[in-house]
Amino acid sequence: MITLLAVLVAYQLTPRYTATSELMIEARQQRVVDVESVLSGPGINAEVVESEIEVITSANVMEAVAEDLNLVEDPEFNPALREPGPLAQLDPIGWIPASWRAAVGAAPEEPEPATPEERLARQRAQVVAALRSSVEVSQIGTSRGIRISATSESPETAAEIANAVAENYLDEQLEAKYQATKRATEWLNKRVQELREEVEAGERAVQQFRVEAGLTKGEDTLLSDQQLSQVNQKLIEARAERAEAESRLQQVRSLVQGEDSTVESAAEVLDSDLIQTLRTQEAKVERRVADLSSEYGPRHPKMINAKAELEDIREKIDAEVRKILQNLENEVEVARARERSLEENLEKLEERSAELNQKQIELRQLQREVEADRALYETFLSRLKETSNQQGIQTPDARIISQAEVPSAASYPNKKLMVGGAFVLSAMLGLAFAFLLELLDHGYRSLEQIERLTGVGGLALVPLLSRRQRQRTSPSEYVAERPGSAYGEAMRSLHTSILLSDVDEPPRVVLLTSSRPGEGKTTVAVSLARSAAQGGRRVLLVDTDMRHPSCHRVLGLTNEAGLVDVLAEGADFETTVQQDETTGLHLLPAGSDAPNPPELLASDRLRQLLRHAATEYDLVVLDSPPVLVVSDARLLARVADTTAYIVHWAETRRETVGMGLKQVREAGGHLAGALLNMVNVRRHAQYGYGDSGYYYGYGQKYYTS
Repeated sequence: MITLLAVLVAYQLTPRYTATSELMIEARQQRVVDVESVLSGPGINAEVVESEIEVITSANVMEAVAEDLNLVEDPEFNPALREPGPLAQLDPIGWIPASWRAAVGAAPEEPEPATPEERLARQRAQVVAALRSSVEVSQIGTSRGIRISATSESPETAAEIANAVAENYLDEQLEAKYQATKRATEWLNKRVQELREEVEAGERAVQQFRVEAGLTKGEDTLLSDQQLSQVNQKLIEARAERAEAESRLQQVRSLVQGEDSTVESAAEVLDSDLIQTLRTQEAKVERRVADLSSEYGPRHPKMINAKAELEDIREKIDAEVRKILQNLENEVEVARARERSLEENLEKLEERSAELNQKQIELRQLQREVEADRALYETFLSRLKETSNQQGIQTPDARIISQAEVPSAASYPNKKLMVGGAFVLSAMLGLAFAFLLELLDHGYRSLEQIERLTGVGGLALVPLLSRRQRQRTSPSEYVAERPGSAYGEAMRSLHTSILLSDVDEPPRVVLLTSSRPGEGKTTVAVSLARSAAQGGRRVLLVDTDMRHPSCHRVLGLTNEAGLVDVLAEGADFETTVQQDETTGLHLLPAGSDAPNPPELLASDRLRQLLRHAATEYDLVVLDSPPVLVVSDARLLARVADTTAYIVHWAETRRETVGMGLKQVREAGGHLAGALLNMVNVRRHAQYGYGDSGYYYGYGQKYYTS
């Protein structure tokens, strides 16, 4: 049914066509001028390709495509132009009044736009949303390629949309580069003007600081440095001159303090013309004195005059030497004074130089700032020229490598895929549902399950009579009326299985019990006993359920005296037993109320009674209470030859059955096997078990209804 529904839907859907165009993001960057562009192309990696895909699907590109193709006038993309479909009236939301929807907190409808501009804006937004949902953009493998697929009800429209998206994406790239270059040019213009003003102001500040600080320049060095060097040189010369003067003075003083002859050898004395003249006169006078001394005596007036003249000359020489010595001393003092003056001047110049050096540090800082501003200004000026040159030569970073062509076949719906997928999914859903039911099924549905899960052999499948049959007669009467029916055959199969459970010593006393009430234990016991009696066997049915006896009611007999009376009061067994007139079945009802049924069932009297009954009858059937309700069944299992365990088909939980079988085994009872009662043969046949064809299938023709 789901597959058929998928076929109907697939052939009713409106076909849609898909056209594809392809782009390639360029790895090479075009450089018309040998400068870096302001908005350079992206580095190629997966993140970049994903980012470009987001740009392609952006609202700006889609709005441009919708504007180029005038999709506002296309009913496929503009819902305002569509006519209501035949299913519009089936929308249940529209049936609910607006006041009721508001009362339950439903989302309010958007108010209708008041102006035509607002309505047009809303329609454009809806068109863009529809366009974005119809366009799919993806990366081609791991390459730099991008695939743009557009889907539309018209193949021509699909191709136009795919091509328009690619072209508008390239236009968007160019526009972004143009705008970036324009913004950069405007900013650079403003920044260059600011930097020009800063450079000019910095240069003026440097010049003004130089003038105020007195940092005037020579050819290579500052003027203060030149003066300091000159004064230092003069000081060195003055110190040399002073040392030289002191040396000459010291020499002359030493000569003066020594012999006179040595004084005359002094350079200063030798250089004096007056002393040389006096020395010449002295030599002449000395020769005259020598000549006169040979002629006259020392007291001769000529000798005295000559000697007086000689002394006068010598005094003049001494006076001239003293003058020379005094001149030398004066020269030394002058040299010392000049040296001290130069030293004081040098100290002042050094202090001034230190001050100027500090100023020069500040000047250099200002100069560095001006140089930095000038370099930045030149860089920005160069960048401005480069950007201005590039403004008109921008190229996109991608190119179209494949134009979209008009598709010849619809891409949607894929009828084969839809129908095949519906078939596969529905089959999987059915299988999953079947497995789910199987997992939720905690009962037994076949004898195979009982044997595999409990280790107990399967005795028989007892079918459930139809509702019509149950309304007309009870199962125990039905087995007597229609022994050839499936139900009758189930009783004979049960009897045969019980006998074959011990071939060497076929059991005569058979206990029928179950896990819980309502599993049809009494019905099976009466039906089994009637079926065996109807087959010509002597059968005794004993109702051992002293708490809720029911066998007499099923057979239409009385319960005035029975098993309790025989065991507790010693009533006669033969007179207590009643007979079913229809089949000749003998019944020992439960009898009077028992104060303590377990004591009676565990007594030796019951054992003796059952041994006696086994000698008188071919089959003794014991109908007992449920195992898990009272302990009576466990006591009876010990005295019975074998036990047939009744399980309600698909109803009694497997854990419950396992617990009941365990208690029978622990009580020492012999288990002939288990039988499934009240089997729905129609449903049972659908499971495909090995015994599913007993009563509804291949074995149906062997039974009479």
